Amino acid sequence: MKTKPKTTYQKYRTFILPKEMVDLLLVTSNQSPLNSENRKAEVTIGLSIINEIITKSSMFNRDEDYPFHCIPMHSKYLKLKYGDDYSPYLKWLVIHSVLWKDFYHKGYSNHYYLQSIPTCVSLIKSKLMDLEEDINSIITTYCVLSSTNITLEIHGITDSNADAKDGIFYDWYRIQIPIDKENKRYLTTDYEKDSKYINNSAKHLKKMGSYFRNIDIDYEAAINHTRNRFSEQVLNAINEDYKYKAHREYSSRIATIHQFVNGRMNKTLRFHRNSTNNRLDTNLTNMASDLRPFIVGFKDMVNLDLVNSQPVLFNVMLRSYRKNASDEELKELDLYLESTTSGNWYETIMEIYGIDRAKAKKIWMELAYSKNSSYKSEKNIFKKEFPFIYKIIEDKKEKYHAAFSVELQKIESKVFIDKICKDLVGEGIIPLTLHDGLLVPKKDMERTKEIMLSNLVKVIGREPQINVE
Repeated sequence: MKTKPKTTYQKYRTFILPKEMVDLLLVTSNQSPLNSENRKAEVTIGLSIINEIITKSSMFNRDEDYPFHCIPMHSKYLKLKYGDDYSPYLKWLVIHSVLWKDFYHKGYSNHYYLQSIPTCVSLIKSKLMDLEEDINSIITTYCVLSSTNITLEIHGITDSNADAKDGIFYDWYRIQIPIDKENKRYLTTDYEKDSKYINNSAKHLKKMGSYFRNIDIDYEAAINHTRNRFSEQVLNAINEDYKYKAHREYSSRIATIHQFVNGRMNKTLRFHRNSTNNRLDTNLTNMASDLRPFIVGFKDMVNLDLVNSQPVLFNVMLRSYRKNASDEELKELDLYLESTTSGNWYETIMEIYGIDRAKAKKIWMELAYSKNSSYKSEKNIFKKEFPFIYKIIEDKKEKYHAAFSVELQKIESKVFIDKICKDLVGEGIIPLTLHDGLLVPKKDMERTKEIMLSNLVKVIGREPQINVE
């Protein structure tokens, strides 16, 4: 009996990147190649780095005043992904103005920035004049060389400035690169690392990881929503800063949407525990909330999240202080416990400061997550009302101001991922996680809420409020 020959399928990695950035990279590689014998590798690594800046910039430096995308790149990560020879590639990109970087600051990684569209266009024109070629012939040559497929997608924005090319990415390339032995390391490192994590995880995380990797998105609807949202923001922008901020959000959303499209084959879905805070990071946890409704099956799901999450979980930490607390301190701890678990913590801050809810949330962020030396006047007001609570927060941040928030995130992860999710999967309910919230089928809403409350009561000592959407 003859056996059927084994069918092999070519695997691809797909990028969606701004046309001008890709054109600049390809023209630069033709004009001043780093290595003329391996031009395919230098372009592919360049595309990968540009993709990282686009997709991750929304997670870093949200107060960054520079109008274009940037992210920090740590040498340890770069070495892991691109190998020992990553440095020449980055230097090549910077020297030839495909990217630019800031100066190194002690304790911080270098930040790498994308060039502005006008700068890209100007560089492309000058380099093409030296080459005496046009961009189409360069793209065709590279595609033949690498078997890469590049197609143009126009996410047109219909506003009065759309033709000005004033720093906005309107035209994008969909770039499909065949995965081979040479490029596999830097095209699939993150995905394969996640696969190893999933396979070696506890049983409930294995099931959650496998489930997540089958997630899909309504591409056309999500793109149209993002395009329309950006058009409205640009039209209503009160100044250039608002316009650039809207553009950074828009291009990050475009990249995020494409990560869900055929994510398993394209190796673009992420599922791993964060080494700093032990949170479960996925494409969904980093996704803008207005895009979640476009996840396939979302209309049949319900989102359950802990009201006043971080302030409530602080009670887990505070329980250890009760043993040696004075009567006055116990009274303060009880007041904090009641206010946070009842869902009225921000109302309590509103009353203390005489402000609205939005400002109350901002005040809590300043109290809990800033350096002890910052916002002293605001903190002194809180200190008068909750002196014992304030002292605990202050002590936690004495050596490193982020230590308090990291500890809260670790508590959140332990409760939600290691306890609640484990119990849910044990009963056949596989959730999608949003850090302090869970997406589950609507039919499982009541049981999910019961399991959440049961676990939260055990660690907090009192039943908190669960918001159901």
